[in-house]
Amino acid sequence: AGDWELARDEVEPPPTPKPIGTSVAVVGSGPGGLACAADLAMWGHKVTVYELFHEAGGVLRYGIPRFRLPREVLDAELEYVRRLGVEIRLNFVVGRTATIDELLEQHDAIFVATGAGLPRFLEVPGENLLGVYSANEFLTRVNLMHADRFPEYHTPVYCGREVIVVGGGNVAMDAARTARRLGSEHVTILYRRTRKEMP
Repeated sequence: AGDWELARDEVEPPPTPKPIGTSVAVVGSGPGGLACAADLAMWGHKVTVYELFHEAGGVLRYGIPRFRLPREVLDAELEYVRRLGVEIRLNFVVGRTATIDELLEQHDAIFVATGAGLPRFLEVPGENLLGVYSANEFLTRVNLMHADRFPEYHTPVYCGREVIVVGGGNVAMDAARTARRLGSEHVTILYRRTRKEMP
């Protein structure tokens, strides 16, 4: 149903209420930041989203592969948020480009939606060797930085013939399926519990 509507370019944002004179900064343009920004805009707040990367969408763009979330759908969602009056500022490193205190000089409130953060490693020998990636780095290199199109894009990613993915959740499945699409012949998923307990 969503694809049918998008194909007809009939997605109209709801009428936005009269501005109430308040301004909110949203740090991060992932699902949490975009949902917050859209709701605030519909309530009459002036909203500016500050995004670290050169493209908006957060984990929706750099974490979830195109085969699971087509970029046309994500781009349509971003356009919808913009049509609500939300400004999205890219390549903006909160803490360096401007501090939280500096943002508070321009805005009445700040909503911080910076995502899951750094990965956790297993602390086992060899995890720092070439070809060992966190899922975050692996998927970001492919989804956001186009490592799947090296050398057209200058972001290499090493993906051997045999790949092991440690974990059993959605991110592990995305990493495993991406490795297969990059040409790995055998991808094995290792999970510490049983198949019944896999998320």
